[in-house]
Amino acid sequence: MSESAQTGTVEFIPRALVAACRERIQRVRERTGARIGAVPPRFDPHYWEAWFEANAEELLRSFPEVELRSGYSVRYRCFGQHGADLRVRPFVARAGVAVDSVQRILEWHAPPDSRGALEKGAPNQDVELLYSHFSFPRTAAGYFEYWFVMQEIWASARWAYSHVVADLEELGQLVAGPQWQLIHPVEQYQPAVVRSENCGVLAVLVHCPLQRFEVTLQRVEIDAQQALHYSEPILVASGPRGYIL
Repeated sequence: MSESAQTGTVEFIPRALVAACRERIQRVRERTGARIGAVPPRFDPHYWEAWFEANAEELLRSFPEVELRSGYSVRYRCFGQHGADLRVRPFVARAGVAVDSVQRILEWHAPPDSRGALEKGAPNQDVELLYSHFSFPRTAAGYFEYWFVMQEIWASARWAYSHVVADLEELGQLVAGPQWQLIHPVEQYQPAVVRSENCGVLAVLVHCPLQRFEVTLQRVEIDAQQALHYSEPILVASGPRGYIL
């Protein structure tokens, strides 16, 4: 978290908005599946590029506050599979323009929520190729929805299996389950946003079932260039063994 971001006022995102965003994402994925059709029996990178590009179209229709520059669209390159995880990288290009030459020069790197400590400081072109083409209201809700949309566009396996927790009752039900342990109690359960000039910092509880069921407090800075920067998550609750990809 930058020093300037720490000086702002904490604003909380209503539980109703979190629930609405979760429901919209679910409908987006369902519509995308209906558009693109069943997964082919053999891995096909072109199928998955088409799937994620259609998903991005449906996503931006469902989140109109997050606007993509007119005449542009979100495109993808699929780099293959790592276990059951798909390695994809999004970028923005003029709608209807062939992107073969751009795809060929792109290199894969982990999505922002999945990068290790060494990768976080590595240079990349994500601002020029992705973030700079979007606009959103500089309100607390605007920052939250922009983060939500960017998470879906990056399409990490962690995000695909996760959901945002914004309710004491939901967290309580999780922790009450077998083999769950509350590690780090929190005072607030709704996502929090601190705004300062053209930056925003989010603190969000995320439930993820990969490797081990966990609820973590994710801290994300959205800088003046609209790039996402993740700090090390704080483990709030730990559960049984989860899904292995």
